[in-house]
Amino acid sequence: MQIDAFSEGKNLDAPEANEDQFLVLPGLGYAVIDGVTDRTGHRYDGLLAGRMAGQLVARAAAEFLLDPAESQVRPDRLVERLSAAIRRAYVRFGILEIARADATRRLGATLALAAARGERWRFVLIGDSGLRLNGEEMWINDTGLDLVTASLRQEAYRVVRAAGGTAADCARVGRACAFHGADQVIADMRPWLNAAGLTALRGRCVERSQARFPKVPRVDIETLIDGGILSGQGRFQNNRASPLSYAVLDGFEVPLDLVRVIDRPRQAVRSIELFTDGYFTPGATATVAAWEAGFAEVEQVDPEKIDRYPSVKGTTGRIRADDRTIVIVQP
Repeated sequence: MQIDAFSEGKNLDAPEANEDQFLVLPGLGYAVIDGVTDRTGHRYDGLLAGRMAGQLVARAAAEFLLDPAESQVRPDRLVERLSAAIRRAYVRFGILEIARADATRRLGATLALAAARGERWRFVLIGDSGLRLNGEEMWINDTGLDLVTASLRQEAYRVVRAAGGTAADCARVGRACAFHGADQVIADMRPWLNAAGLTALRGRCVERSQARFPKVPRVDIETLIDGGILSGQGRFQNNRASPLSYAVLDGFEVPLDLVRVIDRPRQAVRSIELFTDGYFTPGATATVAAWEAGFAEVEQVDPEKIDRYPSVKGTTGRIRADDRTIVIVQP
């Protein structure tokens, strides 16, 4: 057996802020966990919410895998064990009812887990962390939600560049549009966007996203475009109401039909790659070096993540678009 793992936080000058975690229990189970970045700035035991959530889920996942009573790796029991760990943290920090009422105050994390059980492997994906088997079979829970939000950044960059703005202006306005949405002009959008300009930008984003995702109701796209990450995205978290809906471990109910479970005979699995969404393209082979080469190519051709690899965030100086983590197992 060979196990390789790598993780790097998005802020190269603050490696301790990495919100990704990985778990390696040789011969038993493996996982990558991506803590959801908190936009409110609250800290828990000195940690930002995403890092706290990642640590809670990693610890609870390890306890689950080590528990003989959980040998079947039932997804409902896994979700409940991980969710219970987050709820206990809410109680400890005195915010259980606050978190229940306000999704922006919740701890959150995604998970991609591989569990070895007898003559089979079971893989469980909760959220948008991914899995590749045997270097070719790719699994990612991607509803397209981030591409809708990313269109706000793309349009903002186009507007600001056309008006003669600098790279810093593009980054500031693009971030403001993606995070706050197109419902109202805020200070960071000025002077490049006024009310009329933002309305026009909104219209282009809605039409572009509707064309890309014709099966998504227009009202859902408008909700996300208007509210952005801060107030629009959470409406699609852990519900079945929209094709844009997605799963995240946040201490409350996770619809099991948003959780992906893949089973494979043990002898059919030659390599397992678990990765978080900080990688925008997979490695050419099942090696850390190949995944890092893919990452370097993305950074070269589209560092701002507004062209070939659109995202809600881009690289600015020594701050990358996202934390990234890869765990590779060759049984």
